[in-house]
Amino acid sequence: MQLRLRARLWSVLLAVVLSSFVTQRANASPWTLPRGQIALVGGYNFQTARKEFIGRGDAQLFPLRGRYTGTAYFLDLRAGYSDRLELEILMPFKTVEYTSDPVILLTPASPTLDNYQNNVIDLSRSAQGLGDLTLSGRYRWLLEPFALATELKLKTPTGYDKPSGTFGNRPRSADQFLAQVGDLARSDRVEDDVTLGDGQVDLTLSMLLGASFSTRTFLRADAGYNLRLQGAGDQVVSAFKVGQSIGPYVLVYAGGQLAYTVEQGKVLGISVVAQDPSLPARDYGGLTNLTLRARRLERDALDAGGGFIVRVTPEVELNANYTRTMWGGNTSLVHSVSLSLGVRAQVM
Repeated sequence: MQLRLRARLWSVLLAVVLSSFVTQRANASPWTLPRGQIALVGGYNFQTARKEFIGRGDAQLFPLRGRYTGTAYFLDLRAGYSDRLELEILMPFKTVEYTSDPVILLTPASPTLDNYQNNVIDLSRSAQGLGDLTLSGRYRWLLEPFALATELKLKTPTGYDKPSGTFGNRPRSADQFLAQVGDLARSDRVEDDVTLGDGQVDLTLSMLLGASFSTRTFLRADAGYNLRLQGAGDQVVSAFKVGQSIGPYVLVYAGGQLAYTVEQGKVLGISVVAQDPSLPARDYGGLTNLTLRARRLERDALDAGGGFIVRVTPEVELNANYTRTMWGGNTSLVHSVSLSLGVRAQVM
């Protein structure tokens, strides 16, 4: 009995820190903090991508040797308001960058050097600042024989530039774009979607389920609905995680999370998509090798990965994590590595 209780308490402790470690998705836990206890996690996340999912299908290379990189320093604070209710706030400071070769899409009518230079389009972009602010509340219904909680999460933008089509948010159809292509396909019109977020509010309601065992193993599963406001397509969201402690100081874990769009999002503008992204910039002249596609405010993603937690002291945990986008729609195939340090304290 004592061994079983000790294993359960160890699993709860690890689950608390594991759920505090964030890649900004699936960070909730059915094991809420007790009253008066706080968990503070600070960390760093690095992302890179060379491929993207156009619609729901296979990933293809970014055109023009494109590459996405993103970094984030984040601070996550959880606090036990009561033995059943905990509150959380997550604040990330992000830097995102997209680089690619410059290209001339339209051959100038007068082939002078100045005219060619004026028609050079550079799709490289970067942005830096505070990303989406996330506020969460979780209420635990059960602790035995398994943990069960309800979570309500609010994600809100912080004033950064919103995403758009490749050359802005208008026009919103391919025919209208072609009718104005001479005015639109210029370097000073490039906007694209290299931003710090989707620029809209999400409200997510989820059920969180967890179980721990005398083998010092834990399982966790989440399911919910993400109400995406301001024209974004709503999502069904879910996550699964399994972990196993190895000795008194280390836990390894693996899992995945899914966000699946269930309704059509609003059109943000027209995106220019390469038919063969492996071709060099010289093969894009006259809008050849290009497809015009309406970009919508919707996103699908299936991410999977794993990591480990090292217990430095009874109150301090170090977490390392890797995830990869396995499938998606309107998103990049992202490789993500994160490191974080979590500290717990009893303040009341």
